[in-house]
Amino acid sequence: MDSKDIDRRVRFLRKVLIFEESPDILLARIAESLTEMEVSEGEHIVLKGELGDSMYIIRDGRVKVHEGEYIFTVLKSGDVFGKYYLLDQQERSATVTALSHTHLLRFDQEEFHKITQNENTVFRGILKALVRRLRDMNVIEEQLASQNQEILHQKNILEKQKLELVELNATKDKFFSIIAHDLRSPITTLISLSEVLRTDMDLLGPKQQEEILQSLHDLSKNYLRLLDNLLQWARVQSGRMVPEPADFDLEEAIREVISFYKPYALDKQIRIVERNLSPVTVHADKNMIRVVLRNLISNAIKFTQPGGEVHISMLVKDSWVEVIIQDNGLGMSPDVMESLFRLDKTQTSQGTAGEKGTGLGLHLCKEFVMLNKGILNVESQKGFGSVFSFNIPKFS
Repeated sequence: MDSKDIDRRVRFLRKVLIFEESPDILLARIAESLTEMEVSEGEHIVLKGELGDSMYIIRDGRVKVHEGEYIFTVLKSGDVFGKYYLLDQQERSATVTALSHTHLLRFDQEEFHKITQNENTVFRGILKALVRRLRDMNVIEEQLASQNQEILHQKNILEKQKLELVELNATKDKFFSIIAHDLRSPITTLISLSEVLRTDMDLLGPKQQEEILQSLHDLSKNYLRLLDNLLQWARVQSGRMVPEPADFDLEEAIREVISFYKPYALDKQIRIVERNLSPVTVHADKNMIRVVLRNLISNAIKFTQPGGEVHISMLVKDSWVEVIIQDNGLGMSPDVMESLFRLDKTQTSQGTAGEKGTGLGLHLCKEFVMLNKGILNVESQKGFGSVFSFNIPKFS
């Protein structure tokens, strides 16, 4: 090999990481010992499992380090592979295949030890390459950890969206159920009763007429209550109902609702007992709290037997006021309790006088209490009545 070829190789070797610290004299000796190779695209340079005793430097071209179809990395001009096999002969851990027509310089282990026995700069270069490789692996590991965190985050988002979709489907099914049954049924009854009045008015006595008119009145009120609950619930579900908190006297709001339902309670021979009710200012949406009170008190009367009692009380705390509505009525089994606030399982129950419900009242109560930064709790035992309670923040 003439001096021009050696100089050309030395200039090339200076750009290779493991030879950066080596003097020109040593690089010249290495340049003389290198073997030129030329491989075609798709040709294997080394195979996984064979003994490695040489290092390869890419002069030009591209190769892939791989195991089967999985590619670990792609190397190009100036890159080195197999450098650690100069230090120790062991089985190769991957196959290297040319991705294009490639020119290589091979440095054999035997020649390496002859040249470097009194010179450690190449060893330091190999050590530097090893350190860089470890650093790159750490960076890759950090990137993978970050990607795993992002994947986990995306998975949690998908799980949340899945649950929201299940709830939306349950909401949709509940709407269809109400429209198909709870809305249709009272309208059918109204038509039937009005038809009787229209066609058989002359045949009915005063008492029968009064009973039919009372039924029409009750059905109309229930129908209006159902429509009101439906509209309010729809606004909550669509996110269009936003609480408008203000300061108001909670005792006054409770007494207003009690006064409204007293005739209904008297008609069923049920006594409403007021306990620890005193003026206290709270900060919440008054209309929403009225809806909660109306639903809970009417439910307590609805599921209490004639001669029973409904107790309504307040418990004033440092920053909260708790309202408790307790009845000694029918109570609920554990199964009913478990599905009480689940749209996909909720079933309407008839009251002690055959009263029908909308199936939405308690859902509205829970939503409205939550919107006012409170919690709705329930305790019940079959045959021993129920206790519903909720808390709302005091005026501060």
